[in-house]
Amino acid sequence: MMTLTERDRRALMALGVAVILSLALYFWPEPTIETVGPTVNDAQSAAVRLDKVRQEAALEPVRQQQLQETKAALARLEKGLIAGDSLPQAQAQMVQIVRRIARAQVPPLALGSTDFGPTRPFNGPYGQVLLTVTAECQVDQLVNFLSDVAGQPELVAVEEIHVATANAKQKLIPVRLVLAGLIPGNLLKSTPAGGAR
Repeated sequence: MMTLTERDRRALMALGVAVILSLALYFWPEPTIETVGPTVNDAQSAAVRLDKVRQEAALEPVRQQQLQETKAALARLEKGLIAGDSLPQAQAQMVQIVRRIARAQVPPLALGSTDFGPTRPFNGPYGQVLLTVTAECQVDQLVNFLSDVAGQPELVAVEEIHVATANAKQKLIPVRLVLAGLIPGNLLKSTPAGGAR
């Protein structure tokens, strides 16, 4: 049997105290530093946020002005939409516009057949009416007609041009044009496009 000497007992007691102190230090919660008021960093970040808010507030009148200008420009552009209470009325208006341009040519451009293609949505709240027209004309007449189409107050544009072989004696070229006109999108829900006019 083993007996502990006085020295061994003191060493074991010291070891026990060391273990208890080590465990106490290990599991003891860390002290928290309570701040009485805002720190320098809080004040700086608040100043930065305040500066950003002031900049945003200063830009608000400019943004409102830009919004009003954009709305006015859109209203001016929408005056060029092909008018009509229904899709057939808008299509009839499109034919009248194209015939008006053709009659204004010197000499007047004689249009042949006209035929409507399918209508389709266009860039959000708008729709597009497609009209195919045929004609025989000289090159300068065609160029003038295309230029006049682009200069109309209505939103009409030439989407396709098909030119056939020219008649050598009369210097006339057969042309087929596909014109596109913008309409309000709500007209797309009315009766679909019909045939030739």
